[in-house]
Amino acid sequence: MRKGFTLIELLVVIAIVAILAAILFPVFSTAREKARAISCLSNTRQIAVATWMYLQDWDEYFPTVRMPMMSPAQSWLETVRPYSRSPVLHRCPTDSSAAWNETPPRLTSYGLNAYFDPYHPPYGNWMNPRPFHLAAVAQPARCIFFAELGETNTKTGRLIKGDHFMPMFWGDPPRVRDMMLNEMLWDRHRQEPTTLAIRRHLNLSHYGFVDGHAKAHAFSQTWVQIPGDPPIVDWYDPMRP
Repeated sequence: MRKGFTLIELLVVIAIVAILAAILFPVFSTAREKARAISCLSNTRQIAVATWMYLQDWDEYFPTVRMPMMSPAQSWLETVRPYSRSPVLHRCPTDSSAAWNETPPRLTSYGLNAYFDPYHPPYGNWMNPRPFHLAAVAQPARCIFFAELGETNTKTGRLIKGDHFMPMFWGDPPRVRDMMLNEMLWDRHRQEPTTLAIRRHLNLSHYGFVDGHAKAHAFSQTWVQIPGDPPIVDWYDPMRP
């Protein structure tokens, strides 16, 4: 007599497989993201070290960002590249931006803090550029030099292709007032920036610091402000004590 599975037995097996898949797939997904996060943190550390080496060779003055009006339009990434191992360091494995395939393509997953740029206020000046010196940084180990850029601006939906972010326009009130930039770069409802990938790695993001170290943090560890007052925590303004 030939034996086979009954319909009920097959349904039980299928149900068990479905339950196991529902349990294991999120685990595998989390494990993959952890592996990508480790790779991204390694990139961040190497870029931080490369930048530190650049500072030692250039009298401790910080590099500049790329801006369309600049001539030549050189990015800080190109400036520090000789001190890094490979250009691939500038792309996070989790960064799936559509801009990588555009012309011109996305420059990087990591943006320089524009407080250090000689052209950006409040310490720089477009008409009279003022290179920022390492000695002016109040707390190098607690000051973010670069951070992970978002794939799109969460307010405008525009793809992000630049190589920097501008925290001087964040907050309420912002450090530098510019109605258009304040509105475009800061989400008042969520109290967070619109151009950083602050939750890319399991609700954390990677930051490179002025002293050359890199670490994963929640954005709320790097910036805290009660609307109407100056920030209680601000790891972006290099001259903030």
